Amino acid sequence: MKNLLTALLFTSMLVFAADPVPPATRICVVDTLISAEAFDRPESFAKEKQPGTDGWRKGIGTWSIKDGAAYAVQEGPSEKRPNGHEAVCEHIVDLGDYVMTAEFKLGTSPQVGFVCRDTNKPNLHQGRVMITPTAIWIQKMSGIAKETRREELKKIEVKVDPNTWHRITIEICGDHFFAKIDDHVVEASHERFKDRKGRVGFVARAEGAQFRNVALWGAKAKP
Repeated sequence: MKNLLTALLFTSMLVFAADPVPPATRICVVDTLISAEAFDRPESFAKEKQPGTDGWRKGIGTWSIKDGAAYAVQEGPSEKRPNGHEAVCEHIVDLGDYVMTAEFKLGTSPQVGFVCRDTNKPNLHQGRVMITPTAIWIQKMSGIAKETRREELKKIEVKVDPNTWHRITIEICGDHFFAKIDDHVVEASHERFKDRKGRVGFVARAEGAQFRNVALWGAKAKP
């Protein structure tokens, strides 16, 4: 029985990685699958320092696989970054509209986010949905590093259990940013979201956040 359960679990992971089921959507029509990753093994991350390699890239901070999911530890303070920096994992893309689904658990991390950056060189911050144990909000962004600027567009006060796995669906079509976290919905509009996306990913502060079953599709607006 144990061997059968293990085989079924392994098969389900392969099915997710090969052909995840697109989510029910509110504003977008799902188009081409860009990536589907369970984050259950070290190979889930793209090989580092290989330009042109497809896949999810470890950015700032330390990323590993723990309990079958990507585990984030932010970068500590340094001369370059006196306040440290949140852990970042991104997929290099060239997308207009997109749909993204994932599962996440805050753990001991005070905050996680699902992010996109534009196609500038370097890629400038564009937008995020941020999640803490007490709130969810969407913000538009610009700039990079010390030039980063953010504007909170819409915020809801809700309880998000840090010790529970939560499911998120993100849709960005035109100037509209829609996010559903379990049964909670937050959405906002801004011209900034229309810009083409060059990087899509997720971030986490401190240590302890986990991510798994991440899927990304190109999309188009519903008629």
